[in-house]
Amino acid sequence: MRYFLLLIITTLLSCQTKSNLSLGPKRTEDAFISDNSLFVDGCESYVRLGNQDSTRNSTYYKPTALTLPILQKALVTIPATNNSWERAVTVRFAETGAKVTLLCGWVNKPQTDEIEILEITAR
Repeated sequence: MRYFLLLIITTLLSCQTKSNLSLGPKRTEDAFISDNSLFVDGCESYVRLGNQDSTRNSTYYKPTALTLPILQKALVTIPATNNSWERAVTVRFAETGAKVTLLCGWVNKPQTDEIEILEITAR
């Protein structure tokens, strides 16, 4: 019985889940966040690094499912910028190293980097 219990404990301890060790370095950047506007031919919720004009030199990131609630909370508490649906924020995050699909309207599915959001504050 002891050997069986020892085998179970050893097996459980050897199981691994995704840990912060696989994340890239933590970064803090000025960014813009947007809520899910897929229903009006926009995109899912995302974080965009770049300048105010979203058409030039912007980098889009999709948050992990576990950190999406941090983004959703910020979308509720931070007001949108003038003449935009986006919110100007400072985001602390780490890249997961994974490429994921960001669903957008008209069946557009760009591949983007996935991030784990650590904190979002208004700027």
